[in-house]
Amino acid sequence: MGKQHSGSAESFYLYRIKSKLRRFAVVALVMSAFGLMLLGKADTILVEKAQILFNDIATPVLSLLSKPAELASRFFQNLRELASIRRENERLRAENKELTLIRLDTEQLRKENAYLTDLLRYVPPPPAVSITSRVIADTGNSFAQSLIAFVGLKHDIEKGNVVLTGDGLVGRIASVGINAARILLITDINSRVPVKIEPLDTPAILTGDNTEHPQLTSLPNYAKVSVGDRVVTSGMAGVYPAGLPVGTIVSVNDGVIKVRPFFNRSRLEMVRIVDYGLSGLLPDPICPTSP
Repeated sequence: MGKQHSGSAESFYLYRIKSKLRRFAVVALVMSAFGLMLLGKADTILVEKAQILFNDIATPVLSLLSKPAELASRFFQNLRELASIRRENERLRAENKELTLIRLDTEQLRKENAYLTDLLRYVPPPPAVSITSRVIADTGNSFAQSLIAFVGLKHDIEKGNVVLTGDGLVGRIASVGINAARILLITDINSRVPVKIEPLDTPAILTGDNTEHPQLTSLPNYAKVSVGDRVVTSGMAGVYPAGLPVGTIVSVNDGVIKVRPFFNRSRLEMVRIVDYGLSGLLPDPICPTSP
């Protein structure tokens, strides 16, 4: 009986403690809700000041924490730049060696050229004199391929002067007036230009036929040409200097070899007229006419 009585007293005591804890929890919840309401009603200035204070405290800390990351980033960036500089240095060293070899070869060729020139007593050609002119008329038709340039005798233009563009050979001066000159194009039927075909320097004659693509004639029997071969002047006959770009071969059909000139006639507005000091101009061949 005594044990049952003590057990009942202990249960009653626990029950009272739990009841008090429940009441305390309810009071704590009510107070928390009231505190949150007051916080929502609080002055925004106080909140802003608290945020500023927090930022003032946190900024130095964050700055200190970011410095190791920044230093690490700079370190790896320097490593990458160092590797790039090392590769560039190796490339420049190789290029310098190559240029040194080229310079030595060039110097050797210069000495050999000077020696051979002295042996042959070579007389260099006179310096070329040029003048730039605008094309003022195009007299091309089915029977002739020529242009009129706005320069003449008063500009020291002479018959036989070479006419060029930045792309290559256009033709030569066929006749000269006081203020104008007629340019005979390499596509004209009366035009004959001694040329050579690269890379084997095969000699030939570029013969105009009043089309956009003149023909190559008088080739040797052993000649082997193909589409894409470059054609330049040969310097034979003393009419044109050697090495002027003329055009490229565009077709080889049944022995007929056509060349596309480098200059574009439809866009020909300015030309350069050059006097190379050559005196080998031949009389213009007369185009045969049918009876």
